[in-house]
Amino acid sequence: MKSSGQSQKEKPSKQRQTQPKISDHASILAVAPPLANASTMTDASALDISAIIREVSKNIGEVMEQKLSKFSDTLDKITSRLDDQSKRIGEAEQRVSNVEDQLATMERRLKEMEKCSAGMAQRLDEGENRSRRDNIRILNFKENAEGNNSIQFFESWLPTALGLSTAKGRIKIDRAHRSFGPKGNRPRPVIIKLHNSRDKMKILSAAKKAQNLEYAGSPIYIAQDLSLAVREKRRSFNDVCQKLLDKKIRFVMRYPARLVVNYRGSEHTFENAYEAQTFVDGSLE
Repeated sequence: MKSSGQSQKEKPSKQRQTQPKISDHASILAVAPPLANASTMTDASALDISAIIREVSKNIGEVMEQKLSKFSDTLDKITSRLDDQSKRIGEAEQRVSNVEDQLATMERRLKEMEKCSAGMAQRLDEGENRSRRDNIRILNFKENAEGNNSIQFFESWLPTALGLSTAKGRIKIDRAHRSFGPKGNRPRPVIIKLHNSRDKMKILSAAKKAQNLEYAGSPIYIAQDLSLAVREKRRSFNDVCQKLLDKKIRFVMRYPARLVVNYRGSEHTFENAYEAQTFVDGSLE
């Protein structure tokens, strides 16, 4: 019993030991620092955030300013280059325009020169043919068959071969020679200049009427001596002339190279072989 009573007496003493004393609270308040209130903490945080924002804004502004400065420099360089290119393009366009004007002038002058050249070529060809108006050409006459004196040979051979009557049995010839050029498989034409122009017409008429004119076994052809340009143009009518001969239609080749066809009582004149060929193929079938 004693023990239990003693324990009950001890319990209150323990409870008194666990409760702090007033003096202890005073000491704690004296040692601990004063705590900031809620409004003070909020103001401090706002100031810090504002400072951070200002710093970030400043940094961003500096970076943007640097970037924009570089971009502005690049734009200035591009603008300068564009201005230079625009200037060069303008100069190039002006030069092209000048060249086009010069070309137009040159084309006009070239056409005038071509026209003048064609007229001069025509007059030159006409002059050449006039200088040949008393000439004849003997084709397929063997080389060296005339001997050393070609004038004397042809003066006597022509009236004999063609059956021409002359006062002295001869036709007066001023010149007789082979055409210029190298010797080949075919004999070179003999060009003869007659002294009298009337003898030319007699010889050509007799040669046209002669049948199987030949010398030393070779067929001989006598034609008017013309310039190369006229001969080439007349040669272009060969196929048409052959068709006309096959159809027994009369035609004549007039100077310089005009084909005149007599068909059904009418004369048809052609300046080029194409027109004549079209007429023969379309009208004479």
